[in-house]
Amino acid sequence: MKIRVRVWGGVSFLNALISGFGSAMAVKLPLEVEIKKSMEWDCDDIAREIFKASGLEGRYSVSTFSKIPVGMGLKSSSAYTAAIAIGAQAIKGHVEPEIAVSVSAKVSKKMGISYTGAYDDAYAAVYGGIVISDNIKGSLLKRNEAPQNWLITIGLKEGAKKAVNWKALSSFSELGKVVLKHLEKGDYYFASTLNSLIVASASGYPADPIVNAAKAGLIAGISGNGPAYFAISEGSNYRFNGMKNIFTEPANEKYSVEVLSDGS
Repeated sequence: MKIRVRVWGGVSFLNALISGFGSAMAVKLPLEVEIKKSMEWDCDDIAREIFKASGLEGRYSVSTFSKIPVGMGLKSSSAYTAAIAIGAQAIKGHVEPEIAVSVSAKVSKKMGISYTGAYDDAYAAVYGGIVISDNIKGSLLKRNEAPQNWLITIGLKEGAKKAVNWKALSSFSELGKVVLKHLEKGDYYFASTLNSLIVASASGYPADPIVNAAKAGLIAGISGNGPAYFAISEGSNYRFNGMKNIFTEPANEKYSVEVLSDGS
C-alpha cells in the first residue's frame, strides 16, 4: 500500500515574525508526497522525525513531487512537513488535519526549519484559502475562501535571498497588529502592502516591485521572508520586470489523500 498526499504552496499577507500573528493564502503550486512501508529508511531526517512524532512505527520510503520553488518564501518547507504529517496519519487510518498542522509546526521548530513553527503556512497548505493564525498559541483564527477571479503572479530572482532579521522584524510588532486588523476586515490591499514594506525595510529587499504593483491598484507583496514577490490582479496577469514570472491562482481546496497499490 502506498499513500499519496497533496497540499499547496502559498504567499504571505502577514509575516508571523513581526507580531506572532501570521496570514497566508494557498496557491495552486502543489506539493505531493508518496509514502510506503520499506525494509530500510528512504527519507530525510525531517520525515523520520514527523513519523516519530506521529507515533508511526516501522520504516518508510518517501517520494516528493513539487511545483513550489524552494527557498523563495513560498511555503515549500511547511507544505512538505504538513504533507508528511497527514500521510503518517493516513497510514494509521484516520486523518486529523489540526493535529497534522501541530506536528508539522513542532517538528519545523525542532529541526530549525522555522522560527515560529509557521502555523499560518501549514494551515494554508492543508486547508486551502486564506488563513490567519496565532503562531504563539498555535491556533487558527480565521479562514476565508479566496476570490476565484484573482490571478496571481509570482516574481522570482535567483540569488536575491537576504538573511532573516528577526529583531528588525519584531521591532515593527505594533504595525503588525495594524496589518492583522485590516486582514480581519478583508482589506488585503492595505495589509499586504504594509506587511511587505516592513519585510523589505527589515531585510533589505527592494521596495520598488511592491510599490509599482500597488500603484497599479494591485494587492502585492513579498512572500514570507523572501525573496519572492507576488501581485494579485483580475482580468490579466501582472508582470514583474527583470524577474521570472510564474502565473497561478488561489487554491481553496483542502489537502487530498489517495490510497494506491504499490504498483501505481
